[in-house]
Amino acid sequence: MGTIVLVTPTLPTIFLSPALSRRIMDFLIKLWFLLAVALYEMLMGVKIVVKGKPSLRGTSSLILENHRTRVDWLFLMSYLCRFSDIKEYRISLKYPLKKFPGAGWAMQCAGFLFLKRKWDEDKTHIANGINYFSKVKSKPQFLLFPEGTDMCQFAIKRSNDFAEKNGLPKYEYVLHPRTTGFVHFINEMKKGQIIDSVLDVTVAYPKTLIQSELQALKGVYPEEIHFYVEDHPIHTLPSSEEELEEWLKKLWKRKEDRLKRFYTEKTFISEIDESGDAENSVKPLSEGKVKILLIKVVAFWLSFLSAVFICLFLFPLFRIFCLIGCATYVIIGLRHGGVDNVIYTAVRHHK
Repeated sequence: MGTIVLVTPTLPTIFLSPALSRRIMDFLIKLWFLLAVALYEMLMGVKIVVKGKPSLRGTSSLILENHRTRVDWLFLMSYLCRFSDIKEYRISLKYPLKKFPGAGWAMQCAGFLFLKRKWDEDKTHIANGINYFSKVKSKPQFLLFPEGTDMCQFAIKRSNDFAEKNGLPKYEYVLHPRTTGFVHFINEMKKGQIIDSVLDVTVAYPKTLIQSELQALKGVYPEEIHFYVEDHPIHTLPSSEEELEEWLKKLWKRKEDRLKRFYTEKTFISEIDESGDAENSVKPLSEGKVKILLIKVVAFWLSFLSAVFICLFLFPLFRIFCLIGCATYVIIGLRHGGVDNVIYTAVRHHK
């Protein structure tokens, strides 16, 4: 309902002013991100622990995270609302997810990068998306899972087979990363001048582990989620593609070792402290302010949804408006492949 009622009227601004359109949509979609955080933190009691060295506020990052479950992307929002700007959150995810009514439409408007696992098409789509965010002067926080998929049994077997074939060690806590997409992201973000750093995020679940969205819908959530973050300024990364590939492989080896140590100690040991640097040089939003923010967002959505359902019941014209909104996304999907493709194309033709 948020997408249909709030976002749909803003669609014409895509052509009138792509930059203004981006800022309006980001604000509206941020309200959903924060609601998700409020639901699993305040309602389900999930505890969030962050250690390491976060990236600086107001900067653009490529976020690399191990993909332990299918809902890692959801829980990363807790880190972003404390240490970064959650409205700049962009996810690369599987193409079929864009077709989900409601949520899929919102993700299209957010400019998420939907990938088909066909590299010839995906590399062009990634380049178009990054070019768009560069043109609208955004500071995106792109989330990329270099492993390509979560740690299901099939993926673990495929990773182990790859390791055997290439004489590499078998990993227990991560999958061997794919380097092609990572290198492409780095090159395109550099070209668009919208990358300040690479943020390495290691996520761990010391107690309950949920593997899918279905478990979340049933009300099963991890009691604790631990993040270890390490910011790498872009100037510290190698420049050649071959060296970038090796850099990513070494990063994943350290991630495997870090997770092995975590599941022994049940906490991340700060490698930043051990090297003599100050931990958490970027201070988080205080927990009191986070709680107030989440309460405000919940109050907004309760008020909004109450008003929507009253209007649906009382006003036939409002029901027609909602049907037109749904039809708009369906038609755009059929004709153009989604709102994301429209916004990427519109910015190229805007003067």
